Formats: sequence, C-alpha cells, structure tokens
Amino acid sequence: MKKTAVKIIWIVFISGLFIIPSCAKFEEYPIIPHIEFVSFSTIHNVHQLDSLGYLTISYTDGDGDIGLTNEENTPPYQYNFFLDIYENINGVQQKIIFPDTSITFNSRIPVLTPDGVNKSIKGEIRMELELYIMSPFLNSDTISFETYIMDRALNKSNVIHTPEFIIR
Repeated sequence: MKKTAVKIIWIVFISGLFIIPSCAKFEEYPIIPHIEFVSFSTIHNVHQLDSLGYLTISYTDGDGDIGLTNEENTPPYQYNFFLDIYENINGVQQKIIFPDTSITFNSRIPVLTPDGVNKSIKGEIRMELELYIMSPFLNSDTISFETYIMDRALNKSNVIHTPEFIIR
C-alpha cells in the first residue's frame, strides 16, 4: 500500500513537470510592430520655456526584432523611430519643414529583442525631444506629432498622430 502511494505521488509529480510548462501561455502579437500614444510631457528651462519634450509610446511586436545595433547605421537602418512635427496654424495642422535638412527628430531605438524562445515583446519607448531646436521655426504654440517605427525586417508599424500640445 505504501509503495503504491509513493508511485502515485511520483507519477503525479512527473506528469506535472510536463503539464505545467505546456500550460504556460505566451502573449502573441503580429510580427508587424504596433504602437500607441501614451503621453507627452515637457521640462522648462530657467526662463520657464519648454526646452525638452518626452514622447512616450507603447509597442508590441511578435518576433521582437525592434531595435538597431551600433553596426546597423546605414540606410535603410539609419533610423528606426520616425517623427514629424506639426503645428496648428489657424486651425489647420501643417507639417514643419526645417530649412536645414540635417535637422531631424528621427532617432534610433536600441535592440529590444529578448533572450529565450518567446520573442514577443511589449513595452514603452520614451523619446527625448530637444524642443529648443524647433522653437525658432514655429509659427504657433500648438504642436502635435506623427510617428511610426520600423523593425529590423523593415516592417513599418502603424502611424499615429498625437493630440495637440501647447508649448511655450
């Protein structure tokens, strides 16, 4: 009787080793990145003017291939976070075109790919924007952003347009 009880306990224990991992559910997302607007905030300089902005977006990606290494730095891998700035002129959103084409708010997201078998990722990206660079080109105190990201397979995420923000 005692041997039978020990055998049953071992069978249940060994069965549990195979059942528990197979029951673990991983979140699955499409391999094309998806982003959503989370927030925008600013930091003032000593003159109480907005000098830095922080744009936060959330993301999901099914194969986790968001981000670039330092070696990936030539087109099409120069940037993977793309940002256009719009200003509200008389109720109409107009894209800001900088006279100096070297001015860009595009940026690079570092590699976010997780280790392990499950590569699906979900998180937030917070980008710092140097607002003082754009202020000489603004004709309005009301701006918004249009942004998207690309993964290493060059899959383009959805494009989001943020709400409008008043900056000073």
